[in-house]
Amino acid sequence: MPVVLSVAYHSLDALQQLGDDLARQSLLPFRWLVVDNSPESAPLRADDLSGGGGGPPLELVAGREGDGFGAGCNRGFEHLARQGWGGWIWLLNPDTALPAGHELERLSETLAQLPPRALLGTAVRAASGELEPSGGWIDRGLDFRRRRVSEARLASAVGSAAASAAATAIPGGGAVQLDWLSGCSLLIRPSAHLPPARFDPAFPLYYEDMDLCLRLGAAGAPVLWWPALAVTHQRGAGSQTPSERRQRLSTLSYLRFLRRHRPGWVLALRNLRLLLMTLLRLPGRPKRSWATLVAMAEAMGPFPTASPAVPPRR
Repeated sequence: MPVVLSVAYHSLDALQQLGDDLARQSLLPFRWLVVDNSPESAPLRADDLSGGGGGPPLELVAGREGDGFGAGCNRGFEHLARQGWGGWIWLLNPDTALPAGHELERLSETLAQLPPRALLGTAVRAASGELEPSGGWIDRGLDFRRRRVSEARLASAVGSAAASAAATAIPGGGAVQLDWLSGCSLLIRPSAHLPPARFDPAFPLYYEDMDLCLRLGAAGAPVLWWPALAVTHQRGAGSQTPSERRQRLSTLSYLRFLRRHRPGWVLALRNLRLLLMTLLRLPGRPKRSWATLVAMAEAMGPFPTASPAVPPRR
């Protein structure tokens, strides 16, 4: 069974609901590890998450106030590595739900048949049942994220993959080969990679999951999406970040992603478009616009020294 890892920031209510879902599973995870990225402003307590008991073993790890998803995951990875854990880790957002009650049991069968270096994403559905874009392909040109998983593309991709023998045979259906997966529901075995897989701290908010998939994929790791298993995303019920800070960090991640993974002309045109839109909005939204301009200036500087090496594009 995998360890379930959730990174939390002011998300107690959502975590309590996820804890209830984990306790109802037909097979419990090995452990539920929660990294608290608000240890000063809203510290979590084990009693608040354990409910009435009967759930998986719970362990809280104090993160750093205001850290993002990738930094929290890395802290959890390091914590588990120090304890000698070399198995699978299921990254689950606090605002996800496991409605069927047997998701862990199905995963245990699936993970036994996967290559250890694989990354496996599940389908993510909104509360309405609509499939969310939890994975996709990277295309050339400006609109590089236009091909995301959808109901129509799912049927086409699964059929095409099966016909070309590109689907991986796992219980409940084939896994589709993608370029990137969402960290909302992602399984990874960090110790199977050399060096051990970690998120890049250069991406403080968003794009850290895409960057990880592209880096590991370039090094030969299979990046697979398994639509036969789905989690529900309670959008808006998870971590909450002040808007100006969110704007600065998300813009910084976006521009650094373009620098690393897209051609220079795409970066230049996207920068120009972002600058023009920001200047137009400056009179009506000065704080958010200023946060964008600060991020654009910061993105022009060097990547943080802790950033991992990036394999050459194939």
